[in-house]
Amino acid sequence: MLVRKLCLCAVLILSVQGCGTTGSVLKMGPDTYRVSASKHNMAGGAPAAESNALSQANSYCEKQGKEVLVTGTSSDFDRPFYTYTATFQCLNENDPGLHRPHYEPAPTTVIEDRRN
Repeated sequence: MLVRKLCLCAVLILSVQGCGTTGSVLKMGPDTYRVSASKHNMAGGAPAAESNALSQANSYCEKQGKEVLVTGTSSDFDRPFYTYTATFQCLNENDPGLHRPHYEPAPTTVIEDRRN
């Protein structure tokens, strides 16, 4: 009975480990793309989804002989999956738009002034 339970646990763990997807790179405009990745919370969760999406973005630009510049990110948790989306550009090494990015966290609260 114990062996049977251990085998069942092993099968469940192995089946969850691969749970997740990385979507295709979508063209959003000139040199601008978006990719999303999802990962089950027991198979790496948010860090794995982020890593998969950014790896896909880097690979896509490298295949074109260009550098990646991530211009925006977002994440979501729809139990039990974490989804990470990256918007990025593939730019030439000497492109003036290629610069060290400065990221600021998105606000968690927005206050709207409706006095006017």
